[in-house]
Parts: sequence; C-alpha cells; structure tokens
Amino acid sequence: MAELLPHDLSGRFQHDGFAVVDELTTAEDIGQVRSLLDPLFDRFDSLGERAFDLAGPILPGASPKSPEVNEAAVLEPKLRATLTYERCRKIARHLLGVPVGYQFDHAIYKAPHNQAPTAWHQDEAYNLEPIPLRSIHFWIPLQPVNVENGCMWFIPGSHHGGLVTHGLANRRGAGGTRAVENLDSSSAVACPLSVGGATIHQPLTLHYTGANQSHEHRRAWILHFGAYGKMRHLLHPTSIAARLRAWVPRRPTL
Repeated sequence: MAELLPHDLSGRFQHDGFAVVDELTTAEDIGQVRSLLDPLFDRFDSLGERAFDLAGPILPGASPKSPEVNEAAVLEPKLRATLTYERCRKIARHLLGVPVGYQFDHAIYKAPHNQAPTAWHQDEAYNLEPIPLRSIHFWIPLQPVNVENGCMWFIPGSHHGGLVTHGLANRRGAGGTRAVENLDSSSAVACPLSVGGATIHQPLTLHYTGANQSHEHRRAWILHFGAYGKMRHLLHPTSIAARLRAWVPRRPTL
C-alpha cells in the first residue's frame, strides 16, 4: 500500500475526515470502469428502482439532470475485477485496520449544464441501520474534474461534530436526497482531480459537488467499503436485537 498512499495520509484522513489520492489507479483501468458503467446508463430507463435522478423527479419527455445508478457493481459484476475496485478495498483495509467488504456503490453521470448541484450532506444521513457506519467512501471521477464540472468539496474536520440535521432536498422513489440547511461552508475545500485520482472520506464528513457547467457529462463512480462488510450489520448485537424486536408480536394493551 505504501506506493499508493502519501506517507501522512492516515493522519490527515483522521484529522480532516477526507483525503486525496492522486494516483489511485491507471487511465487504462478508468477506461475499463467507464466501459462497464456506460452501458448501464444506456439502459437507465430499464433499471427500475436502482435508477434515479438526484436532481428530483424526471418530468415527462425530459432527460435526467443527474442520473444515478445504485449498486452498479451488482448489476455489472465485472466492476469488481477492476484495479480501481481492488485498490479501494486495500486502502479501506489499511485505514480501518480490520478486514473490509463491499457495502454499496453507485455511479452518477451529471449532464452538461445540468444546473443541479448535489447539496451538502453526510453519508451517515442515509444509514437506515441501527448502528453507525464504519466505512471508507471513495469518489472516483472518470474524467478530469474541477470546480466547473463538479468536483468534490469537503469541510475539514466536520466529521468530529457528529450527525447534523438534514432536510429533504429532492424526492426520489420512496425516499429522497438529503441536504443540510443553513450550512456555513466558508472553510470548504475543493478537490480537483486528474484521471486516475480519487477522494476518500468518512461517513460523517460534510461534502458537496457543484452543478456541471461544462459541455460534457461529468461521470463518477462511488464505492463504499466497510469494516467486516455487510456481516458487521447482520451480526452486531444491536442489529440482532432490533430484528428480534421486529419479529416478536406485540401484546395487546388492556
């Protein structure tokens, strides 16, 4: 792992809640990732509940502004054989210090001039499990990214403040896109990247991506690897207790 990570990455990651890896993978591997993701977006309308527009409901006759495909690596298992996937898994193992496994992934292809930023939020706000996330989240662009086309922004140290209140930014399917209201983003840091680079962040780190103001799609793949994978949630005592409570019939009140 030493050849992939700056010598002080672990310390900065713990202090700031995010870090940049300039050379996560190769341009050739990013090309392979894109060749596997592009066909999913070509059949976006046929993916059912795994396909959404982050910008809100899609109007009749309109194209999605920020199409998102959830669990792309489930729909296209060849993504798990890419160098990007393997290196993300190894970095997560290094940073968490325990065995890790796949938890979730999604891809977002922001349309040109979409006028639809992804609001400030914490990934923990989407966690429906009874225990907090213990995971590392990777944001991997499939082309160079900058402020103009929607690179990642982070607020350093925001993960130390715990989960903050989120409102509903846009409704999608049975749920919606979460957003922090009235946020002071004056300390935010933009993270432009070249092809092969990535950002990594913690579940409680506040982050945001701006609207894509360029003439091309802004494509990104997001991977989450968690401590002990999905088994942590299945076997954690709090999760087991929650399932037992749901299974035991309630006695009628007198």
